[in-house]
Amino acid sequence: AFLGNVCRRSSTRKMNAGYSRDEARRPGLTRYLFLQVVGVCVLLSICALFLRDSGWDLRIEDAFYSPAGHGFGLRHAYWLELIGHQLMLILPIGLGLFTLIAGLAASRFAPLRPFRAVLWAMFASICLGPLLIGLLKQVTAAHCPWDLSRYGGYAHYSLHWFVTSRADSGRCLPNAHAGAGFSLIALYFAGWASHRADWRWWGLFTGITAGILFSLVRMAQGAHFPSHSLWAAAVDWLATSLIFLPLIAQRGKQQQ
Repeated sequence: AFLGNVCRRSSTRKMNAGYSRDEARRPGLTRYLFLQVVGVCVLLSICALFLRDSGWDLRIEDAFYSPAGHGFGLRHAYWLELIGHQLMLILPIGLGLFTLIAGLAASRFAPLRPFRAVLWAMFASICLGPLLIGLLKQVTAAHCPWDLSRYGGYAHYSLHWFVTSRADSGRCLPNAHAGAGFSLIALYFAGWASHRADWRWWGLFTGITAGILFSLVRMAQGAHFPSHSLWAAAVDWLATSLIFLPLIAQRGKQQQ
C-alpha cells in the first residue's frame, strides 16, 4: 500500500509537471493575436490578392477550360460531382456532428470531461467559418468562372468587392466548398488547446489537405478561382483562431 501511494504521488507529480510545461509553452495573448489571428489571415489575403491582380487566377482556370468544347469538361462529370462535390462533405459534417454529440455527452462521460471546452470550440468553429462564407457570398460581386464571357458565360470579370443588392451578387466569393474543407483546421487548434503536439500538427495537415482537395474539385468544374479558396481559408482561420483564443492564449502580463 505504501509503495502504491508513492507511485500514485509520483505519477501525479509527473502529470502536473507535464501540464505545467504545456502551460508555460502557451503563447501570450499579444503573440497569439499577432501571429495566429492577424498574421496568418494577412498572409492568406496577400496571396489571394496576388492571384487575382496578377492574372494567375485566370491563367490557372484557363487550364481547366476547353475552347473546343466551349466549357469546362469536368463540370458535369458524374463521379467528380458525386464524390468530390457531394460525398466529400461527409468529412466536415461528420466531424461537426461528432463534436456536437461528444460535447453533449462530456458532462456525463468522464473520459470526455477534460475535453468539453475543446469539443464545443471545435463545433462552433466548424459551423461559424462556413456560415460566414455563405453570408459573404450573398454580398460579393465576383462571379464564378463558368459565368464569365471569357468562358462562354454572360458576366464580365469584375474586380469590385461588394454589391448593394443581393440580386447583383455573383454568389461565388469566397469558395464555400473549400471553406467546408478548410474548416477542419479546427483539429489543429483543438490539438493545441489539448496540449497534444501530435494531434495539433496532424490536424493542420488534415485541414490544409482537405481544403486543397475541395478547392481543386470546384476549380476543375469551373466553379471557382484559386483566390476564392484562399479567401475561404482566411475566413475559416480567422473564425477558428478567435474561437480558440480563450483556450490557448495566456492573458497575464507576465506572459506577454
